[in-house]
Amino acid sequence: MYDYLIIGNGIAGLSATEEIRKKDSDASILIVSEEKPSTYWRTRLSELICKDFEEDEIFVKKEPWYSEKHIEERLSTKVEKIDPEKRIAYLGDGEEIEFGKALIATGARAFVPPITNVDSKGVFAIRTVDDLRSFKEYVADKKEVVVIGGGILGLEAAFSAQKLGLNITVIESFDYLLARQLDRELSEKLEENLNNMGITTYTGKNTQEILTKDGAVCGVKLADGTEIPADAIMVQAGIRSNIKMAQESGLETDRGIMVNDHLETGHEGIFAAGDCAQIGQFTIGLWTSSQEMGKIAGNNMTGDSESYKQPKPFSTLMLGDIKLFSAGMNSGEGIEEEKKEIDGKIYKLFKKEDAYVGGILWGDIKYQNDVKNIVFKGANIEETKLGTEIFGK
Repeated sequence: MYDYLIIGNGIAGLSATEEIRKKDSDASILIVSEEKPSTYWRTRLSELICKDFEEDEIFVKKEPWYSEKHIEERLSTKVEKIDPEKRIAYLGDGEEIEFGKALIATGARAFVPPITNVDSKGVFAIRTVDDLRSFKEYVADKKEVVVIGGGILGLEAAFSAQKLGLNITVIESFDYLLARQLDRELSEKLEENLNNMGITTYTGKNTQEILTKDGAVCGVKLADGTEIPADAIMVQAGIRSNIKMAQESGLETDRGIMVNDHLETGHEGIFAAGDCAQIGQFTIGLWTSSQEMGKIAGNNMTGDSESYKQPKPFSTLMLGDIKLFSAGMNSGEGIEEEKKEIDGKIYKLFKKEDAYVGGILWGDIKYQNDVKNIVFKGANIEETKLGTEIFGK
């Protein structure tokens, strides 16, 4: 019998564990995870494409942290389902574990679009350390790599893979790169910079088929008939919440596991947090959000009643000389732009009905906190350095 069962050891599960231990020094805590390693910095996977690393270098917490905190881990272990009423977890090997309260933090998996031959040898979706190692091993003697997906993760992966000496092509189905983060002008500037670095880009293009020879990838065919040679393909097309275990357990699910503002499911004492959780209409899928959710869930499992407030969207991308920051909205009906350009650095704020709703910084991101304060907290622009130093307010 464990007082607290944590299912999944991503950042949400670990953050919850940490908070529970702070509040309850004597409780028994068990983390069960399908993955082999302890919790690691998943956010570093793209950068590690071009680096050699030892596994313990990327752990968020290293031993003796777990043993000192009396936190038990069972890795490479699957929870098939739980009985929310009887408080029993059923493991893949047939073992049954009793628990007092449980957190489901099963995370998400890479979304792989239904492209013809997508399960061929040489197609990768990097979501785990094992995925990363498999990719690096496979491309060791290869040259041409196609990245399907031109979002932030796709571009970071493309930039890192290029450092291995690979020729990189990025295919994005939206009309322009980072359509959620950038306006068209700065997206085209980003694309031009990437092209100058030697990364080929196709925007507004859908991948129709993966071409194969002897069962292995040899290229891709786009919907317009264009064929691009490829020795390997990396799919970076977003994520989908891991909800199968929750469904097997009779919990309410939609795209994610349904929880209230306290991150509790419809069953008292059963919580969910991180990429697998859905509040209202939203699943979030951001490391920082998962970390925050885990903290709040952990606190609430020990008796608090803290509410999770949905994060405001902002993004940072740093690839070599490319530095950009984006927050809030930058397009839509009634949105007006204020722009300053100084020595090639671009500062944009977007206004709707006298309120600032978004901002983008290009080449100089030191004002990012000012942008967040102006856009998300309604700070007076005249009282910020961005306002006085750049926009002359």
